[in-house]
Amino acid sequence: MREDGPGRDPTDREPPCCIWLTHIKFNYDQTRFSNDALNIRVDRLHEVTIPEWDQSKVLAKDSPAAYALKETRGQTIYIEARFRIDPAQPDRTGRIKASGGGILGAIDPITIQFVNGVSRDTSHAGNHEYVRIPLPHRSFSTITRKDIRWDWFYKCPHSGVWFPMDSTRHRIYVVLEEPPAPWSQTVAQVYPWTTALDYAIVGANTVGLSDPSEAAAHIVQHVNGEPLQYDIWGGRPFYYSFGLFKIADWLGGFANGPIVNCYDCAAAVTTFSNVLGCHLSYQFHGPFGYLHPVFPIGRGLCNNPFYGSRPAPYNVPLVGVDDAGRTSFGNHAYSKQAGNNYDACMRGSLGCARALGYYILAFLVLIFTFGTATSLANRLFMKAAGWLIDMSQTEYEGIVLDTSTPAEAARNGGAPVPEALDI
Repeated sequence: MREDGPGRDPTDREPPCCIWLTHIKFNYDQTRFSNDALNIRVDRLHEVTIPEWDQSKVLAKDSPAAYALKETRGQTIYIEARFRIDPAQPDRTGRIKASGGGILGAIDPITIQFVNGVSRDTSHAGNHEYVRIPLPHRSFSTITRKDIRWDWFYKCPHSGVWFPMDSTRHRIYVVLEEPPAPWSQTVAQVYPWTTALDYAIVGANTVGLSDPSEAAAHIVQHVNGEPLQYDIWGGRPFYYSFGLFKIADWLGGFANGPIVNCYDCAAAVTTFSNVLGCHLSYQFHGPFGYLHPVFPIGRGLCNNPFYGSRPAPYNVPLVGVDDAGRTSFGNHAYSKQAGNNYDACMRGSLGCARALGYYILAFLVLIFTFGTATSLANRLFMKAAGWLIDMSQTEYEGIVLDTSTPAEAARNGGAPVPEALDI
């Protein structure tokens, strides 16, 4: 009988034994994540319990696990699983395997030792009732969220037949590397949340990306595209307070309302980019200054950001370019990655010449790299559309800040400073 094919031996009317799966651990070592899954939780109030799968888990979303690309690259990934056999004997063996598995791959046939009816594996230092199983066929290389299914089979001692055991479903997240602050792998309350992963991977459409700059750019687009509007009355934050991003309120259908400011947007971009392993920092820049015409989040073209609280003739978003009576940003917040700026609070109004320059540069990148530098080209196309992403400080300020008169230049003069961010 072939070992890789389930079937029934015509001489075996019933299986001579019954083997079944009771539990699966993806994150079997909470101190490391190069050979197993990251520490994660659902949200602030709900943990992801370990083992992540038992027989009560039917839906993939109820059995989640997350892996870091950088730390697992070149490593063998394992799961740990617990099995039972009936009839139970002091010492016997069986064989198991699983087909399917999606990005984690199929599980090759392995022999399981049973002691008094329970699986036993002394090859590792953990719970010896759990068998450590390699996943040599796993295949992931980009950010993703995939629901997978394993169909399990078993073979009894002295039998040549594979019998179906069970089917298990799991939700697998893949991020670029260990998520940095405000996330942690040592503080349970700020383990990466699956609700945040859903927002950053599915909501922001980062599936398939492997470049952290492009992933952060997608987060900027998603945050800016939310049903939110800049606070034109006073520029107050509603989802950020003294270094704390109110992520639960943000993910809870914008519980604090649709009005936001730059602090809120910068905190959101930093938090959701970093849950993917993008390494952004929250930056406070003050003083900031007068604005070139830009598009504040949820608003039209504007160079007078607090027109909602101003009397005529300054109660409109757009006034004379160098009108000294218009309002300005006393300070501003945005994010940085490797020195470059990411800002979801507004989009630039570039003008034809600057936009054309980005388009031309993007096409030249594609031509001279024979189409291999698509991530860089995509970011240049996004810049041409006014997205404030992956910009040097000089490039960013040239689009956003108006310092064309001495009075305007005097209002500027600050510099960005990184600030700690928590959730």
